[in-house]
Amino acid sequence: MNPEDSSSIRQFLSPIREKWKTNTYSNHVKTLRVFCREYLKSNIAESFKIPRPSQEYVKVPSKEELRRFYDALPSWREKALFLLYASSGRRRDEILYLTQEDVDFEQHMIAPTDKESQTKHTWFSFFNDEALKAYQQYQNEVADRLNGKLFEGTSHVNQIFKETSEKTGVKVSPQVLREWFCQTMGELGVPDRFVDAWCGRVPKSVLGKRYTDYNPKRLKQIYDGARLKVLS
Repeated sequence: MNPEDSSSIRQFLSPIREKWKTNTYSNHVKTLRVFCREYLKSNIAESFKIPRPSQEYVKVPSKEELRRFYDALPSWREKALFLLYASSGRRRDEILYLTQEDVDFEQHMIAPTDKESQTKHTWFSFFNDEALKAYQQYQNEVADRLNGKLFEGTSHVNQIFKETSEKTGVKVSPQVLREWFCQTMGELGVPDRFVDAWCGRVPKSVLGKRYTDYNPKRLKQIYDGARLKVLS
């Protein structure tokens, strides 16, 4: 790359801007700016503007739609995953990579873990009775094959959710269920700061300074008080 010629950068970015969402394009521009500035000692990439992220409206399914989607899922594995996503607010991989040691089934609690991501924060989160019962059904079927993991064979989860969405006409993914969790908890009167903690959106510096607000016992009391139900 010629540090004085921006045409190669423009050629590289053009298909990304046309094909991908604004955030993806922005991340590529940011990366190129750092690369050119730090390694090429050039400000050539600074001329490419970082677009402001668009505010996208996220439509979450109704409970009736969630029940229709849930009933169409092909196995207890997918049903348990569905309910864990919907009742915990955790990200897709944060659930998929859990081990048995990460979960306190008696307290319905998921402990914070950073092994699934070096860039995302996690904190204590919880799941409801619906998720526990579905998981127990799944566990009874495959307990001898889990080897300490929470789930086995999770590589096709996205495809199964996509196929079930097409079958039912209800668009559901782990991200949609995370959005549903946040919106529903807000409607149940839970303050945003606690929803953010369950979803891993609170900086560790804040957690350290305000641990009294975010200690597991306090968070469980608030979670249980909301009486979150996904299917009923």
